[in-house]
Amino acid sequence: MKDKLVSNIHLLFLVYAIMLGVEKFDVMEQEFNSAKRDLTNSQNKLKKMEKDLLDLKRFESNLEESKTRVKEVVERMEKVQRQLPSDINVTEVNGTLTDFSNELRMLDPSPTPKEEQSFNFYVSKDFNFDAKGTFLQFLIFFEKLEKLSNNGRILNVKYLRFFESNEGDRRSRFKILGLTTTVEAYKYKKFDPDKVE
Repeated sequence: MKDKLVSNIHLLFLVYAIMLGVEKFDVMEQEFNSAKRDLTNSQNKLKKMEKDLLDLKRFESNLEESKTRVKEVVERMEKVQRQLPSDINVTEVNGTLTDFSNELRMLDPSPTPKEEQSFNFYVSKDFNFDAKGTFLQFLIFFEKLEKLSNNGRILNVKYLRFFESNEGDRRSRFKILGLTTTVEAYKYKKFDPDKVE
């Protein structure tokens, strides 16, 4: 039996080598599969990171656009606050209406303030204004009111009525008319969400 064993020893080495090879192959296959899974995971992570980077770039560009829009809104709010002061100065509004009519040499200007009306974000006050003059004088008067609003103060013409006056020469090219108008002035008020109408 020893002779058979010695004569076939090369087969034993061959079987042992095959067993070592199969075992080594299994280990290498497991390492390969593990590396393949790691590569797939890494690729998925890379795709996710690329998507996150793209989202971040979009957010950054939207942030810049938002900053620009916020800046525009702030500028508009500042303009509105200049147009809507914190108080309606009755003397100032009466004086403005009277000064405009005196500059235009209109007859009998009489501004009369009325009661304030409160709304959610602002308060309005009407001023009735009566005067006599030509149609051209009245047009220039309303043009001055418009320029006043362009320069930062809102006075809204709420009501307007012209009527024929008994004053002046009836044969004149420029008839004297009577004007009755209501001009509305505004002021802003602090917003209280509990008192929303």
